[in-house]
Amino acid sequence: MVGILGLLNFALFIALIVGLVKPSLILRWTNKPTRLKVLGYWFLSTIVIGILGVTFIDDTIDTKASIENANKFIEQRNYSNAITTLERIKETDTLYNKAQLLIKKADSLNNLSDEEKLIAQKLKEENAKKEGLLRQKELLEREIKSIDKGIKFANGNTIDELQMDIVLFATWSKIIKEAEESEESEIKDLGKKLKSKVSQIQIREFPNLRKQYAKIVANKMWENDIEVYANGTGKKYINFTGGIFAANKNKKDFQIQVQEILKIFRFKQARYRWYKGEDEYTYYTIYQGKDSEPVTF
Repeated sequence: MVGILGLLNFALFIALIVGLVKPSLILRWTNKPTRLKVLGYWFLSTIVIGILGVTFIDDTIDTKASIENANKFIEQRNYSNAITTLERIKETDTLYNKAQLLIKKADSLNNLSDEEKLIAQKLKEENAKKEGLLRQKELLEREIKSIDKGIKFANGNTIDELQMDIVLFATWSKIIKEAEESEESEIKDLGKKLKSKVSQIQIREFPNLRKQYAKIVANKMWENDIEVYANGTGKKYINFTGGIFAANKNKKDFQIQVQEILKIFRFKQARYRWYKGEDEYTYYTIYQGKDSEPVTF
């Protein structure tokens, strides 16, 4: 189309030259050919050819640009945009067949790219799983090693410090549970080993934690004329003695306030007397499990 329009422009230019020399050779259909009429017809024809040029040449340029853009998208592996760009080229366009070939190419590469992405995702998941297992193994081995070296418990002078020891038990419990749920035999074995060690530590240390807790509370309650101590096997019973506990309501209200913290330290009972040496006491049951059981919050 560009070549045809170029020939037409050239023909018009020759006609203009000839018409200006001898108008009758060009304007044979009119009785009075003049140079002015030649210029007028030439100008009109130029406008018509210009309109045709804008219509067809712009389409050609747009199509070529689309092909170029599509190729760039393919190079960038942006296959979806390449296909969308090429699908805009109409069947009547001279570059339509080329566009269709590029669409097939982009579609094929897109499918291949999806497969590559799937493979890459699987590899990523497998690597993440391996890294996770490695971290889990290192964590289990590190905790076992730290226990073997020795960890001090029940050395705190505040209740918060004592609670941090129990938080450590809960952390171990979580690590052990995750190891038990693992499909890897090595992880399971390490979890089993850690569980045995933690269980032994809890059996040994919970009585010390309860004893230290009772001592700290006793120092605080002394100002309120309340005596506090822990007794029994494993220090599982905590005793509160004071005149304030002559009223049952006071016992109940006090127990509501301390119930949760006493449960954390795994006291079996809280016993209340209103004077020292009283044989009878009011008790509240708190924790019925064993000290060896996993700690959870």
